[in-house]
Amino acid sequence: MSYDPIQFSFQVHNDAKVIERAYLCPEGLPWGATLEVSPSQADVAPGETVIFQCRLTLNLDIIRPGCANDQGFRLTAWRIANDADERWGSCFYFVRPRVRTTLRIVRAGWYEYQLSVHGVLGLDTDQAVQLSDQLPLNVRVRLEVVDANGATSSRWVMANVQPGGAFLFTRSDFKGPVPADLRVQAWFDRTDLLASSRSSVVTCQHETVPVIG
Repeated sequence: MSYDPIQFSFQVHNDAKVIERAYLCPEGLPWGATLEVSPSQADVAPGETVIFQCRLTLNLDIIRPGCANDQGFRLTAWRIANDADERWGSCFYFVRPRVRTTLRIVRAGWYEYQLSVHGVLGLDTDQAVQLSDQLPLNVRVRLEVVDANGATSSRWVMANVQPGGAFLFTRSDFKGPVPADLRVQAWFDRTDLLASSRSSVVTCQHETVPVIG
C-alpha cells in the first residue's frame, strides 16, 4: 500500500495597484510529508489572481495510517518586498492518513414492493489489516427514484457490514411509481483507521412483472 498524492490549489489575489511577487511556504509540515508547489513564485498583476498547484505526498514508512497520526500544517502566501518578505494570507490543512477502502454495488433489484441492494466493502492495502477486526461498520446507501417525468425523490438508509465485507439492504414495503428508475449509491464514512469511499451509481428499473432467467 502507498498513499495517493493529494492535489489541491491555492489562490492568491492582488488588491494592490502594483505588481506583487508571491510564493508559498508551508509551516509545521509533518515529518514524512513532502509538498511540491508550482510555480515556485509568481508575479500577480493588480486585480488579478494567481493559482498555485500543490502536490502533497506522504511516506508510509514514517506516517502510519490511523487517527493517532492525524496532523496538520499551515500554508502561507508571502509577498516579496524590498526590505523584507510579508505574510499575505494563509490556510490550515489537516492530514488524516487512512487505509484505502473500496466500495461497490454488486446487485440491486426492485420488484413490486420488494427492494434489495447487495454490495461489498473491501480494503485496498497489503498491510496486516483485517476488515473483521474493524467491525461494527455501517454503509450509507442513497436511494433515488426517478419517475417517467424526470421528477426525483431520494432517501438514505443504513446497511451493516458483515465480517467478509458484504452488506445487504432489503425492504418489503418500498413503494414507487411505475415506470421508474432507481439509482443506488453506497457511501462509507471515514473511521479511525479506514478511509472513506463511494461506489459507482447503479441503476435498476421498477419491475412489476416476473423476471425469468
